Amino acid sequence: MKTQVCLVVALLMLAAQTPASAQQAPPYPEPDSRYKVDILEVVGHPDDDIMFTAYVAKLIEQQHKRVAVVYTTRGNSGGNAAGPEQSNALADIREMEARHSLASYGITNAWFLNGSDTPGGDVLKSLERWGHGKALDEVVRLVRITRPEVIVTWLPNYVVGENHDDHQAAGVLATEAFDLAGNPLAFPEQVEAPRNRLSISNYGEGLRPWQPKKIYYVSDATHFDFFKGNGPEYPTNDVSSSRKMPYSRVAADAWSHYKTQNDFTDAQLKEFTEMPVR
Repeated sequence: MKTQVCLVVALLMLAAQTPASAQQAPPYPEPDSRYKVDILEVVGHPDDDIMFTAYVAKLIEQQHKRVAVVYTTRGNSGGNAAGPEQSNALADIREMEARHSLASYGITNAWFLNGSDTPGGDVLKSLERWGHGKALDEVVRLVRITRPEVIVTWLPNYVVGENHDDHQAAGVLATEAFDLAGNPLAFPEQVEAPRNRLSISNYGEGLRPWQPKKIYYVSDATHFDFFKGNGPEYPTNDVSSSRKMPYSRVAADAWSHYKTQNDFTDAQLKEFTEMPVR
């Protein structure tokens, strides 16, 4: 007991002699500037991002926002309006279509998870096929790498309209990651410091917890009455100063890169790209 008391006294004396500046926690490490973003989109398939391209393109050009996209699938089960390719071959093509489309309005970072494109209306089926825990692990990791201020994703709720199960599942993962990425007890191996970052076979991934400030939802509904009074609405007819065209046209040009999905008529594409982003 006497030894313990002496040890406590010694520690208190040492703390009293330590300058206050030395007791402060080190500053939070800066993010990797190559991947830090203001907005992280989390969507189900290559081409889902077109739903809000007009508004995002405006933010990139006028406010210099940095944006990245996470696709939870590579679109391996969709139709192909451009050729005979299907399955994994189609997924390879759709991934490249997405990268070219994003680059056309200023997005250069995109990640594709390995979830299988699952047509249907049961969100639990999509999450089961993807491996819910594994997919969530990946989305949390990407939130911690990119450190977004805002996440934009599909509404994870069943409403009027398409109600694609992959869309809802992407929204579920984004919402869960929004809540968990700032918790160091969630996927702790991601935030554990590596033993030697310059060597190989390190266990810890060396990331830091991160809590985005806001999350916004976009719906695939075909009837829009329920949007009223439930969030902002952004016009798409503002004109890009550098391109000399409305941002709806920027979105249409971005859509043109999705050849395998480009089966809209001109009238349908005009309506799709010119309607407000809700």
